[in-house]
Amino acid sequence: MDTSLTCPCGLKKRVSALRLPRRLMSRCELVVFLWIATLFASPAHAISITTALTDLGSNSYRYDYTVTNDGSLGSGVSLGLFDLWFDPALYDETSLTPVSSSAVMNDWLETILASAPGGVPALYDVSALGTGLAVGKSLSGFAVQFTWLGTSAPPLTQAFDVYDPATFVLLETGTTISNTPVPEPATVGLVALGALGLLRRRQRPQDPHRQRHTA
Repeated sequence: MDTSLTCPCGLKKRVSALRLPRRLMSRCELVVFLWIATLFASPAHAISITTALTDLGSNSYRYDYTVTNDGSLGSGVSLGLFDLWFDPALYDETSLTPVSSSAVMNDWLETILASAPGGVPALYDVSALGTGLAVGKSLSGFAVQFTWLGTSAPPLTQAFDVYDPATFVLLETGTTISNTPVPEPATVGLVALGALGLLRRRQRPQDPHRQRHTA
């Protein structure tokens, strides 16, 4: 009589014990694969403003901005007007001073707009004097100096708005990002592929000949 038929529960437990690690490994491989896929996915188009912060001493700082028109406004649509927000509770708005490069000052009109009751922030208002920033182009040299009222260092993120310079219709909102370098997707992807290979190697059954040799 086949005694294994009288112990189905024990048999199922042994089979589950053998198969569980393999299923878990498959799931890990799937997670790593999906993560790699997201690294190489095409990013969504959006107006990009990166920020660098310089400490000038005595609570005085300077923001330097690089603006990129990635095409989110439409094919062939230039960027001609944008505003950066400054919370008057954290920034002394009377100290807000554009200190941009001569190249920016020649082609763009920079204005500090005062805050207003009801939570309206002070604004660094920038409008093109000419055709603006074409699709696919980036421009550095925008800069604002200010006195900081906060207790910690000023943030590298600020809200901004993009407007149609002719109709003043709000086209887009966003948040500035730090210009601190991040790992290239290709580099991160190679690390992920290495991890995937390690998982597959751990999953592969050992060579029975090698097992006998090492026994």
